[in-house]
Amino acid sequence: MTDFNLAALANLSDADLMMPLTFDDAAPVTLAPAVTKVLHFGADQELPDLADLLAKADAVVAAESVADLPARAPRIVGVPASENVSGHMRSNGAQLSDALRLAVRAGVGEPIKTPDDLRYALRVFAAHALNSLIGNRWDVLAERERVAAGSAHDVWKDRVLSALQGEIAAIKAAEHLTDAEFKFVLELVDSDRAGMAQNLAGPKVDVPGLAAGRSLNWRALADDWAEACGSRGNVTLDTGKDAAGWASYSLAVEPSAGWVLSVYVDQQWIPLEASAAGTERALADREQVMLQRSQAAKPAPYLGSVFPDKLRALL
Repeated sequence: MTDFNLAALANLSDADLMMPLTFDDAAPVTLAPAVTKVLHFGADQELPDLADLLAKADAVVAAESVADLPARAPRIVGVPASENVSGHMRSNGAQLSDALRLAVRAGVGEPIKTPDDLRYALRVFAAHALNSLIGNRWDVLAERERVAAGSAHDVWKDRVLSALQGEIAAIKAAEHLTDAEFKFVLELVDSDRAGMAQNLAGPKVDVPGLAAGRSLNWRALADDWAEACGSRGNVTLDTGKDAAGWASYSLAVEPSAGWVLSVYVDQQWIPLEASAAGTERALADREQVMLQRSQAAKPAPYLGSVFPDKLRALL
């Protein structure tokens, strides 16, 4: 560059430097309209309708000169107050807008070349957004079903627990009463004289348990529970001390897969009895537990004295 050119540049004002470049007699080049306005949505500002935006896209392609181009859409920040969106979208609208703006500007130059490009981009976004909507709805429905299943389990748990406690109370009562005494105690319970029955039987007999479980068959109730449930469920109960210490039992059900009654020994549940539908998995669990005990050189477990081990003969 010559000294003359440098002197000419030094004499140019800021306005001269900002003017469009011209070459010889060519007309000045008008730059595409830039985004000069950022919309921070408040009370009265609106996001254009999708139809209006698509119409502008068609107008862009129809333009024959720079002057015919519509103004660029303002940068969107936030969500208009009039939009019926979720609270989560309203809180995160600005982040979504920025992410989409950056996605549209990805790559070299402007990637949206035609209205069909725009419509395709909208379909891509809609597909991703639909998957997000499905995922959110799945979470809501799964939680609703989980709560409903839990409520259904609670109803069955109470009935099965009462029946189990009634059988346990009857088994333990037989250890302290003669057959005649036990029969008389049951007659008193059946005639709503539980207090008299308790006085006769003594403190070692659980008369309230006998009364609560009277005429209830826990095996039949467990069958119905397993048939009606929509998810796994279980109920546990303690039966007090026996020869090995405190004894705990668990009855677990699975949808259309029956029930399994287990006893807690050495921090493991060992199946004792199962329904016809639950026998296969009960045996598999039992064999796995016994294998682990054998590998750990543990002695044969004491399985309690309340419920008999009905699976031993099937192993």
